[in-house]
Amino acid sequence: MNKTILFVALFTLLLAFSIDAHTPKNGLGDAAVSPDGKILVAGGDSRVLYIMDSSSLEVKNRVWLKTGIYEMEFNKDGSILVVEDTSEDLYFVKTKDWQVLKTIKKGGPMSAAPAADLLAGFTSGYKKSTAAFYSMTDGALKGKVEFPAKIVSVGLNAKGTRMMLMAVGPKEMEIKKKRPPELKGIEKDTFVQKYDGKVSILAEFEVPTGKKISEKTVFYSTSSPQILVGEKKTYIIGYSNVNAEIEGDNITLFNGKSSFNYGMGISPDRKAFLLGGLRDGTLVHVDGLAMTTFRIDRLPGWPEYYKGFGFAPDGTGYAVTTSFRLVKIDKTGKIVNTVPVY
Repeated sequence: MNKTILFVALFTLLLAFSIDAHTPKNGLGDAAVSPDGKILVAGGDSRVLYIMDSSSLEVKNRVWLKTGIYEMEFNKDGSILVVEDTSEDLYFVKTKDWQVLKTIKKGGPMSAAPAADLLAGFTSGYKKSTAAFYSMTDGALKGKVEFPAKIVSVGLNAKGTRMMLMAVGPKEMEIKKKRPPELKGIEKDTFVQKYDGKVSILAEFEVPTGKKISEKTVFYSTSSPQILVGEKKTYIIGYSNVNAEIEGDNITLFNGKSSFNYGMGISPDRKAFLLGGLRDGTLVHVDGLAMTTFRIDRLPGWPEYYKGFGFAPDGTGYAVTTSFRLVKIDKTGKIVNTVPVY
């Protein structure tokens, strides 16, 4: 096989993988806390569910799940842990014995609303996508939305009554302009977003009926976005750390105080979110976008990045990293404790 054919074959394989699966997080992928705040579960590329005490951060049990762990969330009563893996499959794990009750192939990426015992997940194609709503207790299908564009993210509100989706916008709406060199900071980011030749579609739906509430094309786009749907405002956060606050037709961009967002997490009550990059993290309260930064100690060897975040009911945050560490963060944004998980 010559080099050209080999390159094409490898490129095709990588492209197929990027469409059909998540990239592994190179460490721990996510953390989730039970509704009573007592049980903490972490997991990632080791394919193990680490069952931990949320106070002492001691590992009490290890469960071999066999698959790479990407995102996790408990259901309303804590009887089920929903796990999204790197293949975007959803596993409904019984917390009584930590056995898998049900698997939904290509059910994710997901957005969970535990208070409503509901999650939204989507499968995406270039011309048509489907968002579906499932019970977090038994995985039963509750409704779905067919959308004529490539969905890149979905977000439920805390009550599980509304869903916002973000999709790739039409090319005929794209406008390109060269950035003036004098622009800096968020002004530069805003100009780039408006004239980078990319647009997005934002559409809102009732859940679980799938009835459309609104749809609009916006200048904002970002990679690997997560969507926080609040009561009046919607927040979109992404890897580039150029994030958006949306109210009606008004879009205001903002940056978190850390670097690129290698890790992101949204609280179940939709009142806060956590962002993290290289050692530095940011706790953001959506009320006024109040931000607090925190930094973990430096380890020897390869740099350490945040990769996922979970929230306890009292607002305590839990971060996981590429060095298989778990970081406990109080609701003021202060690091309380840091432990290795193995």
